[in-house]
Amino acid sequence: MKNSPSFINKPWGWITLSLILFLSFSIDCFAFNFPAAGWHRGDVSFAQENSRAALVKALYSASPNIELDIIDFIDQNGNRVGLVSHDYEMKRAAGLKGAFSEKYNDLSKLPKNLANPKLPPEPFLTVIDLFELIKKRKEQGVTPTVSLDLKDESKNAEEFSNWVGKLIQKYGFQNHVFASSFFPDNVKPLKAACPECMVGGLVFDDHYALKFLNYKYSLLDVTTLSKFTFFLGFLGKKEFPHDFILIQDDIFFQHPELVDYWKNVRKVKFVGVFVYNKERPYTAAEWKLLKKVDWMELDPPQMNQYLKMKSGSK
Repeated sequence: MKNSPSFINKPWGWITLSLILFLSFSIDCFAFNFPAAGWHRGDVSFAQENSRAALVKALYSASPNIELDIIDFIDQNGNRVGLVSHDYEMKRAAGLKGAFSEKYNDLSKLPKNLANPKLPPEPFLTVIDLFELIKKRKEQGVTPTVSLDLKDESKNAEEFSNWVGKLIQKYGFQNHVFASSFFPDNVKPLKAACPECMVGGLVFDDHYALKFLNYKYSLLDVTTLSKFTFFLGFLGKKEFPHDFILIQDDIFFQHPELVDYWKNVRKVKFVGVFVYNKERPYTAAEWKLLKKVDWMELDPPQMNQYLKMKSGSK
């Protein structure tokens, strides 16, 4: 063979070359054999959670996918614009009493986001501005996967989620923007407004109902009747038609069989995992289990591990 390395022309050369190619292919497969991963509330090591700065940093990273939280907000001109905030109440993120929508109707007068006192305060971002950021990234040739966590608890929650569904349609984001909540009145109107949109619930421990439900249910399965019969095992609960499910990571690590249950029995389109302990990197055994899922919402300690594995670095 002309101009080829000399060992190729020897009988054992082909075997060696084949082995090298096989190992190279295997290493590539290992490096990329993980599910898609989004930044949990943006890159929170860089800026305040859910802020424009944190989300932009994430959108322009090596894993341009994001998870964030949204609530209702109507601006001073009477336009519904929504707000990107983890909490309906201002206490944790802004250090004030009351709810954003109850205390303010002027975006320019909103307090700053200071959820992490170690980082500089940041302005709160509107949902409209968020969608424009996603649109701009798509125009640059990158389509981010976006997980919206609907957190509105106001009397306008249904109206707000209906608006979000129509907004996803308006921007044409149905294939890569999906919404979850532990409030049925946040996801049902969205699905009604946008039937092709994907909506789902969460499996976690931090709500009174989920402390008494087993992990084969999410709060979306709890009905008005079963709220009053929780001490009897939530009699009257009804299985909500989830498009997907998001499972708290420590629950998943203890019960990885939940992936098969939710996919094969509850017929969800995909299973995701979200970080609970934000400071703890994952172990090698946990990363191995995570290959079972389709989507992960990671904080910087786990995301940094993920990006190193994706790039093939050690």
